[in-house]
Amino acid sequence: MKEYLRRLFEYRELLYNLTRKEVKVKYKNSFLGFVWSLVTPLMMLVVFYVAFGVIFKLRAMNMRYYAFFLMAGILPWNYLSIALMQGVGSVVMNGDLVKKVYFPREVLPLSYLGSASFHFLLQEVMLIVFLLVFRVPLSPWILALPLLMLLQMTFIAGLSLLLSALNVFFRDVQHFTEILLTAWFWMTPVVYPVSYIRENLPAWAVRLYMLNPMAHVVMLWQRIIYNSPVNGPSAYGLSAEGILGTVAVSVAVLVLGYYAFCRLEGRFAEFI
Repeated sequence: MKEYLRRLFEYRELLYNLTRKEVKVKYKNSFLGFVWSLVTPLMMLVVFYVAFGVIFKLRAMNMRYYAFFLMAGILPWNYLSIALMQGVGSVVMNGDLVKKVYFPREVLPLSYLGSASFHFLLQEVMLIVFLLVFRVPLSPWILALPLLMLLQMTFIAGLSLLLSALNVFFRDVQHFTEILLTAWFWMTPVVYPVSYIRENLPAWAVRLYMLNPMAHVVMLWQRIIYNSPVNGPSAYGLSAEGILGTVAVSVAVLVLGYYAFCRLEGRFAEFI
């Protein structure tokens, strides 16, 4: 593992250049440019706010600033979804490069993660600006945002490495990932507070639900960005045990994903 990490470090400039290319290419020849990275989550906000805030009246359940609650969950979820969907096909999409040039193949999925991280950072900065403009009370834990982003990046990196490697041999992995993300979204407290799960499901189902590492990640984002005594119920169900478990799972996923990728990359060229 140390050898692989050393090799990746030696090619850090390539990783930077590929990430930079992905950032530029995404909105090349677009009039609005980087503004589109903000438009997509805003459109999702409108749809979910109307559906859950107006029709199902979630915002009436003692939750002030429901729109900001939504954004606190939508942004990290989009980060996961975009990074995974781009990362899972990264090796196959760059097949000619893989067959002709030597470089650490893990640079490919990690470059897409880097691009997604850049856009996610822009979105989070804009969200904090909106919070300040609307004078929404901020949690002192907002200073922990860089650590939380690093935690989520670790988790996504492991999944991207694992799935991108498997997708070389089984192209259905990309389609399966898309379906998985749809189901995973509704099993994660993005548009509803986790208190709804605790109040409406039996104890065993709640325990099963809380095994979802993204549930803890999203709840952490909601706790840091949204939650304060005046915004609404402290409905996040966070505990030191749950947070430490999420950290452990994220690191384990990264180690497993990197190990699997490095074991399989030697056969990439013959299957692409």
